[in-house]
Amino acid sequence: MKKIIALLLILLCYNCYSQDNRYNKGLYSNINETINNSPSKSYDVELEKRKTSKIKMNGGNDYQINAINKSVKRKSLKRDFWAYSDGKDLYINCFIQNLQWWYTKVLSDGKYYVFKAGLPLYPKEHDFKINQLPNIFGGLIGGLQGAKLATVRLPYIINKADQKVTLITDKNIRTLIKSNKILLEKYNGDSNIKNPDTIIKYLILWNEQF
Repeated sequence: MKKIIALLLILLCYNCYSQDNRYNKGLYSNINETINNSPSKSYDVELEKRKTSKIKMNGGNDYQINAINKSVKRKSLKRDFWAYSDGKDLYINCFIQNLQWWYTKVLSDGKYYVFKAGLPLYPKEHDFKINQLPNIFGGLIGGLQGAKLATVRLPYIINKADQKVTLITDKNIRTLIKSNKILLEKYNGDSNIKNPDTIIKYLILWNEQF
């Protein structure tokens, strides 16, 4: 019974986590500003959800920031800022993390930032090769080529303490969550453990416990 109650509390946390975090609107120059919820720049910009066709053609992640009235250069928005908030959610600049262009939404903010992003620019830094993706993440990614690879979204975390970016797979998520025996048991019993969305779900549950 205790295990069931604990698991229900974890799942409740997963369902409501997005309602708890609010970020001050603006551009954050570095990770310390995001941790302190203190953006240093307030240029007149807007958030754009990129279309799949645009991503297939040009690559990059799901969100881009556009200047209004040329308040800041497009190049600067792509390269210079660590994150952006629209006043509610936080969006990490993936270019700074070597995860292609533009921004992605933070899905969980705890000891780590949890998010999904495109393929890394330097796969060797994450100890894998692109042709290994079907084995790492299962059949969901198998067979994808060319433009379709641009739409692949993989699970990542950023350690706030050292700013290290880590690609999370079925292999290393077990190491992360092993201290939470209930969560590990639930993950091991999941039928889609290699699915990136499943891994993200358990990363959020794990990150919310800190």
